[in-house]
Amino acid sequence: MTLPVLIIGAGLGGICLAQALHKNKIPYKLFEQDQKSNFRAQGYRLRITQDGVAALEEALTPELFTLFEKTCADTANMGIRIKPDGTPSPAKPGHGPPPQAMVERVYTIDRSTFRETLLTSLEDQVFFGKSLTHYEVHDDKITAFFTDGTSEDGALLVGADGVRSCVRKQYIPKYAGIDTGMRIIFGKTPLTPAFLDKLPESHRRGMSLVTDPDDASQPTLLFESIHFPHADEVSFPLPSPYMYWCLLARASTLPIPDEKSWHISPQDAADLSRDLTKSWIPALQSVFEMQDESQAAVKSILSAMPEIAPWESSSRVTLLGDAIHAMPPTGAMGANTALRDAGDLARRIVEAGCAGAVDRDVIGAYEADLREFAKRAIGVSWKGGMQSFGLRAAEECERILF
Repeated sequence: MTLPVLIIGAGLGGICLAQALHKNKIPYKLFEQDQKSNFRAQGYRLRITQDGVAALEEALTPELFTLFEKTCADTANMGIRIKPDGTPSPAKPGHGPPPQAMVERVYTIDRSTFRETLLTSLEDQVFFGKSLTHYEVHDDKITAFFTDGTSEDGALLVGADGVRSCVRKQYIPKYAGIDTGMRIIFGKTPLTPAFLDKLPESHRRGMSLVTDPDDASQPTLLFESIHFPHADEVSFPLPSPYMYWCLLARASTLPIPDEKSWHISPQDAADLSRDLTKSWIPALQSVFEMQDESQAAVKSILSAMPEIAPWESSSRVTLLGDAIHAMPPTGAMGANTALRDAGDLARRIVEAGCAGAVDRDVIGAYEADLREFAKRAIGVSWKGGMQSFGLRAAEECERILF
């Protein structure tokens, strides 16, 4: 019997890997701890650039890639750059999107819509409400154990289970990362007529930034209007137009204990966004006053070390995406790096003929390339964070065990 690849975590990287295996008729099973695909708010607008696009073109059938393209939003240019009081905030050299984003093929996606699109045709092999407890490695297989008392045998187990990966904690138990000390509140505000009446025309176009380089106590706001030009061309409803926004602040400036900020409700997150911006001009306050309060959430901005230390590879288990190289979202590299990992790992499995033929050398080569690519991606993310969002240098931040 041919044993499947067991993928733990149905985030973007895990689903992309599943699609690539599905396309190449490699058996797989995909397990997600949430009860359904849209259980948690996980952010909204993402940019898919060169490496992510290449992975998707390799992983998806032509028909599914076309569907992906039709579910994408318009890609905006740079918008305004102002201070919280509405006066111009001059850009410093190097500010703005990464240079490659200006010249490459770029797609703007709604994260939830993209995830639902990637789940197309995978329904029979995706299992929700399955939370991993641990795994056991045997000579000829690996066994995954879940909190519901069940277990699954596979040829290879892939941890695609995010920053606090259960797979990584067992595979690399002393893995250390960085707490940047920054917290991010993200949300969405429907582009209703009432909201647009409060919003100057200049605030409706492009990817805009509100920052005060002279006042470190002020959070930084990035916002962008999201429209779906091909909504009439797909068979399922796309989101109504909305403003995507994220508010970045130092944990030390939040009016609540830091440990509580990790666990607050959507309503509390919405209230926090309003409290942090109560001194801002009315047009900017309207972003938070008129938000969809059910969609607000707070996350800690964590990162892998800029240079990830090697570990002893296994023939039965490996990692991808945030499970091994979380990075600040300030370089638009996180999702693209996860997709790139998925595409590279799938290619190596296909070249081996099946997951059972994958050995330690194959996984070791994959992980070495992963570390090298992640080093560059993390560097881009830190550079963008330091230039535009007040991120401290990595060496100044707290080292933690995730």
